[in-house]
Amino acid sequence: MSEKLNRSKIEHFYKQIIECYRPGIKKLYWGDKDEFADFVEQADKSSNETDNIIITCKNGEEIELSRLLFDFLFKGENHCVFNHAIGQRYKYENYIFVEFIESPMVTINREKEEKSGVFPIMRDENGDIGSCIFIKSEKDSKNYDYPEENIPFFVSQMQNRLKLFEDRLPSNFVDHFEPMKYILKIKDCEDNLLVKLLYKLGINLGIVENSILNNQKLFVQQDIKLILDTENNINLTNEYDENLNSLKFYTSAIRSPSAYYRFLDAYHILESFFYKYFYNYVKTLNSNMDKAQLYDNIKKHISERQMLKLVIENCLTLNDFQLIKNKLLQTRTQELASRIGKTWNIERWNVNNTEDFASELSDLIYTFRNAIVHSKESSRHIERIEESPSLIPDFTELTNILLEIVKCVLEETIERW
Repeated sequence: MSEKLNRSKIEHFYKQIIECYRPGIKKLYWGDKDEFADFVEQADKSSNETDNIIITCKNGEEIELSRLLFDFLFKGENHCVFNHAIGQRYKYENYIFVEFIESPMVTINREKEEKSGVFPIMRDENGDIGSCIFIKSEKDSKNYDYPEENIPFFVSQMQNRLKLFEDRLPSNFVDHFEPMKYILKIKDCEDNLLVKLLYKLGINLGIVENSILNNQKLFVQQDIKLILDTENNINLTNEYDENLNSLKFYTSAIRSPSAYYRFLDAYHILESFFYKYFYNYVKTLNSNMDKAQLYDNIKKHISERQMLKLVIENCLTLNDFQLIKNKLLQTRTQELASRIGKTWNIERWNVNNTEDFASELSDLIYTFRNAIVHSKESSRHIERIEESPSLIPDFTELTNILLEIVKCVLEETIERW
């Protein structure tokens, strides 16, 4: 037998939500507090436990909502939270809810039909869904309520998402509110998993936590099927990984409105692997060689520029080199270089010589990184780029090329998802 209606919760809903409708709409549809409570009670009596609920309003119009949402709003003991701020994480019981939006810095390719629904990330020992991501497809013309997993989060923001209507309300109750397209529900103890998810959802779907962002663009071919297994799960582990901080830098990069900060975030990712690949390089040296030669071989790789080269050389393929060269040639990198007092003949870079290409590319990345970090009045490197507005999109594109490079490094280096 289902729970009984809680009159106190109905009145709480009326005060927090119904009072927010325009006066004319409130009077026409909902009436006063007692009239509204009568509409809710009549709707509950006239439906069974599995039907959607139809509330017949004061003017005879019918408003439909799911039984799950109806029960959450009007039954049980605990009053609902309705005024949680948009763009903030919400804790409910043992879960954290996060709203994602498509980053304005991302250009998304949607050639394929987008999947919608609830996609499990981890299940418990009984096979029940724990952490999950919800996607509501824009291509799905049918209006539908939020699934049970996300109802607490949807309800928590009702007051701040309520649309204002002049004379007529939609017949589906969910359509009274600004929609949430992407919702992550994750156990509040799964910090490591959250870091990995922020990265995966960023690179595969082009979505980031809801916040105010500017309009730089990074291309992402959005397809959730790329991160699903055969059972439509997003199969990630919650194990700690030494590279989690690198994933945080990537997530920061695709959120940042500044191309310069994005460049530095990308560089920090490469930097986080310096000692890993330097250590691997030292292990390959022959300990039986002349000590002076051994020390020379080690010494020439201890600089930051040389360790950057080791990362690129070990993580990128010849095909990656060719794509990078093509993109650099399509961007006015040479003109950008002249602004910071450098010259590169990118056309002559040999994509078939791994060591030489990695060396040239590392020099380019390291030099622009220094131009950003050490820019000052005496050199004014970055300022000289700023003085030529037509070059700013080219620096943004150079930053995007660097982000593609670090994505290759991350995907090559992170062993467990």
